[in-house]
Amino acid sequence: MNESSILSKFDSLVSSGLLLYDEQQEIVEHLDGELKFQFLLTSALIKKPTIQMSQPQASEQHDQRRNGSDIVTGGFEIGDVGSTHFLVANKFCYARPHLMLLTSDGHRKQYEPLLESDFEAAWTVLTTLDRDYIAFFNCGRDGGCSRLHKHLQLIPRPTGGFATFLDSEGGKEPNVPFQWFYRRFDPLGVTPADLTQVYTHLLSQATEAGAGRSEHADSAPDGAACPHNMILTKQWIIVIPRRRAAINKEAGVNALGMIGIIAVAK
Repeated sequence: MNESSILSKFDSLVSSGLLLYDEQQEIVEHLDGELKFQFLLTSALIKKPTIQMSQPQASEQHDQRRNGSDIVTGGFEIGDVGSTHFLVANKFCYARPHLMLLTSDGHRKQYEPLLESDFEAAWTVLTTLDRDYIAFFNCGRDGGCSRLHKHLQLIPRPTGGFATFLDSEGGKEPNVPFQWFYRRFDPLGVTPADLTQVYTHLLSQATEAGAGRSEHADSAPDGAACPHNMILTKQWIIVIPRRRAAINKEAGVNALGMIGIIAVAK
């Protein structure tokens, strides 16, 4: 797996019309106090579906889904990442490339916490690709997920966002209107086991901060983690507890939205 082959596959899918990517998407910046937002205006998200809490129904595309999955991956698959995950091109994308890292077991759910195997796969991708990428995880309905099959997403690392202060030890933390928990680390010395340990600690802090405040807390499935977002680069990790995914049907954000990078359908 290398970035040139991934880009070749991505571009081929765009040319075929199977993958929706708006090459004319716009970036609009908005400054609210000390927080700078980037709104990515793209037509690629117009047809993006919302979450289905029930199991997928049989259809002519059923054989393109892995057993237990509600995500069609046939034709979009790029390759396996170890024995536990596989990489696909995201059908509704706002970056070149926009990738999804799914569990090979289609019965793993998006409301479950991340495991060491998830971090091992994500770290493999982050440290293999030529450019800096950012990986993110939308845990649960209130975390902004749109599909139940457990997956992370990856895009080339944006230049903006509220979290850029983490790139240097002397960076000033912005005054965000929510709680977040983060840790810097040395990419040369960190292991997936280390990342899992840090994530588990940050998630416990997020769980305590968000206890009982999720809109769907009372109906959470067995084994569900606190709704949260996780954002990971080769330099830092952030965990953000979520109360709800959106103010209304038209105004919602995922993990990147919580750090000021918001994709909007136009």
